[in-house]
This record gives sequence, structure tokens and C-alpha cells, in this order.
Amino acid sequence: TSLENKQIEEYCHKIALEDAEEKGKKEGIIQGEKSKQLEIAKNLLSENIDINVISKSTGLSIDEINDLKV
Repeated sequence: TSLENKQIEEYCHKIALEDAEEKGKKEGIIQGEKSKQLEIAKNLLSENIDINVISKSTGLSIDEINDLKV
């Protein structure tokens, strides 16, 4: 019936919204972690720490760290 179809549609919509919210939270956490890595790398660069040490300490690539120098 049309009522059942409407309920199914509403349920699917609810699930889709919950999935999107969860994905958004995960992406936010990842972006926050990346921002923190970059901030730490900038601080270490300002202390003239070797780029290889910074890379190992932060998980950032050498290229990402070199981009911070500019």
C-alpha cells in the first residue's frame, strides 16, 4: 500500500541521513588530525628540526612539510 511505501521511504531517508552524519563526523576528525599534524610540523620547522624527523614524528610526507616552508 501507499502507506507502507511511504514508511519504507521515510525509513530509508532516516538511514541515509544517519550514514551521512557519521561520514561527516569521521571526515571532521580526519581533518582535525591533519590540521594538528600540520601545526606540529610548523612548530618543529620553526625550531629547525630535521625534516626527516618531522616526517617520522607527524606522519606527514617530506613534500607536505616542504610546502609549509613557503
